[in-house]
Amino acid sequence: MNEKAIDAFKTISEVSEELNIPQHVLRFWEKKFKYIKPMTRGGGRRLYRPEDVELLKAIHNLLYTEMYTISGVQKIFKDKGKSFILESASSVEHEKTLGQSDQIETVIHDYTSDLFDNKSSDRTRSEFKTFINDSISELESLKEILQRSYN
Repeated sequence: MNEKAIDAFKTISEVSEELNIPQHVLRFWEKKFKYIKPMTRGGGRRLYRPEDVELLKAIHNLLYTEMYTISGVQKIFKDKGKSFILESASSVEHEKTLGQSDQIETVIHDYTSDLFDNKSSDRTRSEFKTFINDSISELESLKEILQRSYN
């Protein structure tokens, strides 16, 4: 499957999939939040600009992670504006990325410590096999963390 460029417009189904919410929720949010204005093409087909998607992610975070109500998010829009919501969302993403970086550093440190300790030459074949399997599991966990940070 071809990946779209980061600045490409997205259809409602693509945004719905990215945010893991139904399409009707996106249409509902368009009615509730005046700043959500996707472009429309023939037949009413919605196309979301990258900035629309960022705003939708911020709203999604406020509603589903921060547990605000629709009216609570509307009040934030009214009192503090769209830019405040976008800035808040980007700082949350930054904190999440920093936390994942710390996790990655810990896994790497533990892995290299185990790999290069002085006793490694004394290990039996089965201990070494167990060590390799454990290392593979840790690397797969690390891979998942990295994949989540880029989604």
